[in-house]
Amino acid sequence: MYLSSRTMNTGQSPHAQRGAILVVSLMLLLVLTIIGVSSMQGTALEESMSYATRDRTIALQSAEAALREAETWVETIASPAALTGTNGLYRRADAIPSYNTSATWLPANNTNYVTATAPTGSNSAKYMIKETGLIPGVQGSMNLTGYGENKGSGDVTTFQVTSRGTGGAANEAGAEVIIRSNYGRQF
Repeated sequence: MYLSSRTMNTGQSPHAQRGAILVVSLMLLLVLTIIGVSSMQGTALEESMSYATRDRTIALQSAEAALREAETWVETIASPAALTGTNGLYRRADAIPSYNTSATWLPANNTNYVTATAPTGSNSAKYMIKETGLIPGVQGSMNLTGYGENKGSGDVTTFQVTSRGTGGAANEAGAEVIIRSNYGRQF
């Protein structure tokens, strides 16, 4: 038996396979790049959604603050005669501007509304009040100020309060919330 130190010839030289590793490495790098880019796009979308939610929450808080300020104002007046018919304070016979038209709330139309104190982060809080009617002689059956209190007899004047708040985006371009409530008070 004769042993040879020769190797078997497979027909390929060892230099022919060197490019395969480069191609596989580039493919893996491409896959990792695609995963990274989609992850960044998802993060940017989540950040945008988070900002929109924050903006909406600030707008809601702003509208609620304006509503409470308007109701507090109603509690401080001596009679419905304090409603002047302008500047967001409307009597029963007055026509009011449409609350769901954005032009009503523009700074140029500041006679349509009363500017309220806006909470931190909000651009604006506004409201308008309209006297809507009179409920005669409720005789204690309409409890407006607290649970269990008897207001006695008397007429209740009702008001419709509309408030508007915006979020933190510049120039009132962000979220907008409009709230309407009916409020009654005995004079």
